This record gives sequence, C-alpha cells and structure tokens, in this order.
Amino acid sequence: MLTEEIRNIAAQWRQANQEYLGGVVLLWQGAVYGWKNELRDPQHEQPGAVAVDQTGCVFVAEGGNEYDGAKCWVVAPTKGLNG
Repeated sequence: MLTEEIRNIAAQWRQANQEYLGGVVLLWQGAVYGWKNELRDPQHEQPGAVAVDQTGCVFVAEGGNEYDGAKCWVVAPTKGLNG
C-alpha cells in the first residue's frame, strides 16, 4: 500500500472523527482500528501496524511478533509500504 493511500485513509478518518485532535491514527492492513494521543507503546501493536500523525508522517511498527507486539516504530519510506 502506498504511503499516500495510508495518509488519505487517515485524513478521511480524521475528517469524520473531529473530536480526536492531534495524536496518531492507527491502521492495520489498510483499515483504521484506533487512535492514540501520541505515538507510544509499540509492544501494544502488531508488527506491520501503521500510525499516521497529524502532519501526515507515517510510522510502521517493526520487529517483535504477534504475541509480544512490535519492538519499535520506524518512519515509513516515502515511496510505499510492504514492498
């Protein structure tokens, strides 16, 4: 999925949920599953989860496993995700 597509999905969610200011929109496999007031706790997310902040910066949860969660957040490449 392209980074721009991820940003668009998050922006649409923000437009429909304006009570959630700032923070990060959380996505899994191209669908929004949550929001947090800040980027934190990668171990609470599966590796491959994506977070988009209010400026459009995209982060990917990496390392770890499904049971223990991810090890860290990494800034996504600008060209795309998942290959």
